[in-house]
Amino acid sequence: MSRTYRATVRGRFEDLTAAQRERLRAEQGDHDMFASRFTPEGTFTYAPELVGYQFRYLIEAEEASPEDADLAAHLEAEQRAGDDLRDRGLSGRIVDVGLVCVEDLKLRAARRRR
Repeated sequence: MSRTYRATVRGRFEDLTAAQRERLRAEQGDHDMFASRFTPEGTFTYAPELVGYQFRYLIEAEEASPEDADLAAHLEAEQRAGDDLRDRGLSGRIVDVGLVCVEDLKLRAARRRR
């Protein structure tokens, strides 16, 4: 069973150096929340205060049951966010992972139209 998820990973920056803060502030316009989309590659956003960050992913999970797909998508989102943050030379901790299954949204919309 294939399920597609919109995953939002929220975290908090940790131990940012002055150089990292300067670089993040200089690049902040490219990482504004209003430019954020759910993509397979992920979108990285943060506010100028440099307290929290967010990644948004579009994740495909192929599992035997919806519950297993939910868990697989959750773990993949956490893994991707950690890797993406490290690849940017930053450190932080994940606070929350939110998942919305696109197929479930389609089912609810179809039921409302009836």
